Amino acid sequence: MTTLYPVQDTFVRGEISPRLHARASLDLYRAALSKCENFVTLPHGGIRKRGGSYFVGEAKDSSKKTRGIPFIFSADQAYMLEFGDLYIRVYAYGARVGTVEVATPYLEADLFDLQFVQSADQMWITHEDYPPQVLTRAAHTTWTLAEFVFLDGPYDDINTSATTMAPAETGAVHPLMTNNTAPSGAAADSSGSADAYKVFDRNNGSNLSLGTTTGFVSYDFAGTVTKVCDGYWLRAQSIGGTRAPVAWDFQGFDGTNWISLDSRTAETVWSRGEVRFYEFQNETAYQSYRLNITGSEDDTNVTIAEMGWHEDGDTQTPFDLTVSSIVGINDGTGFQASDVGRAIRLLGSDAIWRWARITSRTSATVVKIRLYGHALPNLSPIARWRLGTFVPGKYVESGSLYEERLAFSRKFSVYASATGDFDNFALGEEDDDALEFVQAGGGQANDITWIAESDGALLIGTLGGVRALSGSGIDEALTPSSFKNRRSRTFGCAKVRPVDAGQSFLYVTRSRKSIAELTQSAAGRFTSDDVGQISEHIPKKGVVELAFQTDPDPLLWFPLDNGELGGYTHQPSQEVRGMHRHRIAGSFSGSAWGIVESAVVTPGQGGNDDLWLIVKRTIGGATRRTIEVKTVPFEYGEIADAFEVDCGLTYTGAAVGVVTGLGHLEGETVDALADGKVYKGLVVAAGAVSLPGGATAAKWQVGLPYEAGADTLELDVGGKDGSIVGRRKKVAAVILSLLETDTTGLEITSLMRGRWEPVRIPSIVSPDGMANLFTGNVEVPIDDSWDGQGRVKIRHTNPTPCTIRAFTPVFDAEP
Repeated sequence: MTTLYPVQDTFVRGEISPRLHARASLDLYRAALSKCENFVTLPHGGIRKRGGSYFVGEAKDSSKKTRGIPFIFSADQAYMLEFGDLYIRVYAYGARVGTVEVATPYLEADLFDLQFVQSADQMWITHEDYPPQVLTRAAHTTWTLAEFVFLDGPYDDINTSATTMAPAETGAVHPLMTNNTAPSGAAADSSGSADAYKVFDRNNGSNLSLGTTTGFVSYDFAGTVTKVCDGYWLRAQSIGGTRAPVAWDFQGFDGTNWISLDSRTAETVWSRGEVRFYEFQNETAYQSYRLNITGSEDDTNVTIAEMGWHEDGDTQTPFDLTVSSIVGINDGTGFQASDVGRAIRLLGSDAIWRWARITSRTSATVVKIRLYGHALPNLSPIARWRLGTFVPGKYVESGSLYEERLAFSRKFSVYASATGDFDNFALGEEDDDALEFVQAGGGQANDITWIAESDGALLIGTLGGVRALSGSGIDEALTPSSFKNRRSRTFGCAKVRPVDAGQSFLYVTRSRKSIAELTQSAAGRFTSDDVGQISEHIPKKGVVELAFQTDPDPLLWFPLDNGELGGYTHQPSQEVRGMHRHRIAGSFSGSAWGIVESAVVTPGQGGNDDLWLIVKRTIGGATRRTIEVKTVPFEYGEIADAFEVDCGLTYTGAAVGVVTGLGHLEGETVDALADGKVYKGLVVAAGAVSLPGGATAAKWQVGLPYEAGADTLELDVGGKDGSIVGRRKKVAAVILSLLETDTTGLEITSLMRGRWEPVRIPSIVSPDGMANLFTGNVEVPIDDSWDGQGRVKIRHTNPTPCTIRAFTPVFDAEP
């Protein structure tokens, strides 16, 4: 019987499904493990014990679920936001930011249905049951949350019922004037005529002639009244020559001087009855306004039929809008209290659309509004109108940025803002106008679950698969007149935010029980593969959310419904695709590990990404939710600097025998690495732990202990007459190739015997119990039986580093 020495020098496939444990013919089999727990598969081939987690703080209310969300302004300004029941707290680089706390409308049950999109210092937060909110960082310790206001859209379809809407006012700074001083204020012109009011009488058939080629028309408010004007329109006379002005200055009077607000020249070639619209930026309230005319068409006497000077909607006194019927409004129920804040689009008698916002509800048929855009030409009932599409239960659900547009989705539709104007959702035909795409799910009516920006396309995840929305040509921008919506051969998508993994996207499939990789196969076309298929038993526990870490290694992290933390080493260019499981130390209600409820990645200090965890445990008989940061992997350092405990803290200073500040672990049994020496089984009392025997140390790492374990597969080597899978084998020893490993915490056993053999390095003597880091090969004899299948188990139990580059089982097999 020949002794075999098969080497396994790569573990890049991680922990594979039990369904594959007999598939020894697969190439991936010899790069896999049957168990990879608290070990991370490395792109270089080995496995490394994961780093511990550093205690940052306790959640505001440990009795309720909490979620983390990243807020990343730049690589050196990144935050983790603690979202809890009706609040947000802010953290950065391992600590809470002051006492920052922001009130929110979101309840505990809403937290994991929230989606978000961020640009610079603003984050838009969406949920189908709430109006979108915008979180703004004004300074490191100054954060605000406010409802996001859509300007002019989106809207439902145009009304086709007989219901009309009658406004009580036109939204102008001036009323309907019946003479120069009635009903209020004073109209005047440069000629001093009694007809100045005729440009404000809402009668297109009455005209004002200045009797000269230049002059002015003004309106002065009564008493001390001031108003903000931000736009105006002019109507040319409809009979004879137009005699319209061609150059003018629109001005406001501040009590001393006339201030220019808008200047126009070369406004020529007017048609009879033509109306032209002008807008300008103004936030100052003036007591008088005037149109100062400096030139007329054909050098004839200036004549104007009508004007409307619009009052800024945000400063208007709201006025009534009365509907003739409740038909067509909220499925025939009329206006509701929930309509407050809703937009309405109104088509005036001049065939120009304006928009308004509801400020209050009086009854099912009467609301008060503020009018935006331009003043209405008259108070005639309006038959063509559109209600804003967003109402409770039908608000936008996800968002993204794409080609300088802010995009949102809801149900089957995608809404994108005007280019560079994130508030403006007014539809139009110009390339930069806002867009609306209905039935973005394609032939099937599949709900949209998320949208995300990708190179060359806006990705639309739906329950039926992923679609790509882009311009109609290669490298062509998405515009109202140039677009294509392509279906890809992909899996249905869960309502879990996808992550950008460099050359591909990773997303959760509809069942939440698998993770797929989305790659671009051609311009605008994508394909998907189930990256977790060979480890299907891990995501099958139910994926909660995704977080992708780039540095120091490309790792996907995903909390699972059972409280484990899933990991996936993802470097497809090197064929590195390995899943692993992590059980954070602690326990909760029958689970022998802490429950990871949320995971967030943000850029950290020193070039490494921070993985933030929110972990639920039972401590002292009570539920505690803690915020922790996974420490960076131990590499090429001193043993005393290793941090291999969970929910732990570090002490550095004068040599002491007692450390305090551990109240969050009161009553728990912890491990400590103190000046490089391992101490186990210490109990936290009154928030402190003591080293036994009067020992002291200047550097402590103390926290909850955890164990890393790896179980090997049955290797199929050496058979002269075919496979040896299933034949009896007996392992006599294991040769390990180690890197920077504390061997005092490393043990090996066979699959069957169960007696753990410590790894001993006879040539290394640890002075005074100090842990040492060993790099090299070591042979460990083990006790095995012929029923062990040639498989072994490896575990590391100390709060110290362990990296296994390769292992070689030395075994005999039946011929």
